[in-house]
Amino acid sequence: MAVSRSLKESIARAPSLPGVYSFLNKDGTVLYIGKAKNLINRLRGHLSNTGDARHELLLDKSVSVEWTITRTEVEALVLEAELIRIRKPPLNVRLRTSGRYPYLEITLDETYPRLQISRERSNPKERPRFGPYPDSRNLRKLVEFLLDISPLRRCSGKEPQSKSRSCLLGQMGRCPAPCTGGISSGEYGANVQEILRILRGDWEWARKRLEQMMLNASQSTDYEEAGRLRDLLSRLGSFGWPAPAGIRDRINRDIAAVKENWGIIMRVRGGRFTCIVRMPFDGRWKLAPLSERLSVLLKSYYSQTGDIPREIIVHEKPDDDSSLVEWLSSRRIGPVRITVPKRGGNHELLELAQINLDQFLFRLSWKYPSAGKEKVEATLEGLADIFKLEGPPGWIVCIDASTIQGSWPVAAIVSFRDGYPDKSGYRRFSMPEEISRNDPAMIASAVKRYLAALEDEYPDVFLIDGGITQLRAALTAAGMLWAERICFVSIAKKEELLLCGTSEREIRLPMDSTPLTFLRSIRDEAHRFVLHYHQQKRSRGSLRSVLDDIPGIGSATRIRLLTHFGSADRIAVATIEEIMEIPGIGRSRAIQINDYFGRQKKSR
Repeated sequence: MAVSRSLKESIARAPSLPGVYSFLNKDGTVLYIGKAKNLINRLRGHLSNTGDARHELLLDKSVSVEWTITRTEVEALVLEAELIRIRKPPLNVRLRTSGRYPYLEITLDETYPRLQISRERSNPKERPRFGPYPDSRNLRKLVEFLLDISPLRRCSGKEPQSKSRSCLLGQMGRCPAPCTGGISSGEYGANVQEILRILRGDWEWARKRLEQMMLNASQSTDYEEAGRLRDLLSRLGSFGWPAPAGIRDRINRDIAAVKENWGIIMRVRGGRFTCIVRMPFDGRWKLAPLSERLSVLLKSYYSQTGDIPREIIVHEKPDDDSSLVEWLSSRRIGPVRITVPKRGGNHELLELAQINLDQFLFRLSWKYPSAGKEKVEATLEGLADIFKLEGPPGWIVCIDASTIQGSWPVAAIVSFRDGYPDKSGYRRFSMPEEISRNDPAMIASAVKRYLAALEDEYPDVFLIDGGITQLRAALTAAGMLWAERICFVSIAKKEELLLCGTSEREIRLPMDSTPLTFLRSIRDEAHRFVLHYHQQKRSRGSLRSVLDDIPGIGSATRIRLLTHFGSADRIAVATIEEIMEIPGIGRSRAIQINDYFGRQKKSR
């Protein structure tokens, strides 16, 4: 492949200094941005490394190189990330969602700092930033929890306005009210430091502090305060989940992994998993090696947050490992190490992150079929072996039922063809009131009605959300003819135990196995679909009026009655003459309405 003469001449003039370089095409458009400890050596490396598809494209389109000198390699790393973000060169790998998730900030640049949620890409250096937090609902719960433990002001504005009387939150004891002198600056600063300590991962300290405060309150017979602290202690356990027993130490660490066009970071703080963040790369990820994608993930993620751990666990050393460590250490103001564990507890964490990313990609492949067609085909082959079918199941249906204390009973069936949702095959069923409290009976009714409507084609697998009772109900409703043609399988939610066919053969698959993940996704889709239908029925049912049960009374008459009397209770005590005052209602209709409410009173 021929490299343009102008490009070679441009590279030959590069200095032996650290900096950032940009490849440009004939129109002056930036194609690629990189950084180097020694610019001339790095650019010569581009000329010699022509086996990579991206390098071939880069050298073919480029006609010149520009560079910016920096004092250190770390400065070059920071400048490179910023220029890539601004110019978006087509041959650089980038994350697509760096500004997607919210962060937590503490406004230390204010006299009385606030804890606030921010989605801004950049934040002042004076404001510690933690996150990102993919679950915004859980983030709001965390904010409320932190402010209940160590109250800070909640009003907007850089400084609280002096007042003679505190706001409603201050009067309720949920704001320290610095605006009225309710707290000294020293005490307020202590509250800020407590929140910072928790956000930096010292959950054990928070737990012990709450336990001690609860003990002190109970010993002083302040049982109301002790109850409040007990509730806070219970809420503390709802944030995150315990890490494996082997690594429940006090070291804060992140686990980073990359596969295909997605990266994942799992945060471990104080021996607990606190968050999982998944971020996609742009369309050029296939042109970049895994080590470069991992480097892009770490640079993009940690450039937006101040929550940098002491240890980052990866499955392969990222590009520019040493400069990354130096940059992260300078941002953390403390040592940071990037490790590739081969055994032990940290290796278990790495495997957990990779399994999590694998399952996420597999679930994603069903939404975007072209992304994982081969995986889906392999999964269907696996189900054929597990259920002892003649071939891969081309048609799978799943049934679920829903009710609330016997009200608005419904069932629904979802359909999957060749591993992907077939929305045209989704079905919904209203259930009679007499079986509304009997889940197996609702399953049986829906199965019987569904099978009766089939013509020439029938599903290969009939998945039932439930246990042995629901399976037996479905088999009984289907009858022996259908039971011989279709493989009926139940899947229980707690243990994910599969029961197969009339023999009720038990099948236990590993929780991380691909076939089980696939079946669970179908079950979850059935659950989502039936709940949506149930919510629709419930919302319509809540609008029902007692007037709907009066025969011969249409919607227009109901509206006139309710508009005139205001409520059904007032209609019930109205006389025939009063009802006749409404236009369009004669004596016979008024008598009919009056008699209906009279019968209702007697039946009570």
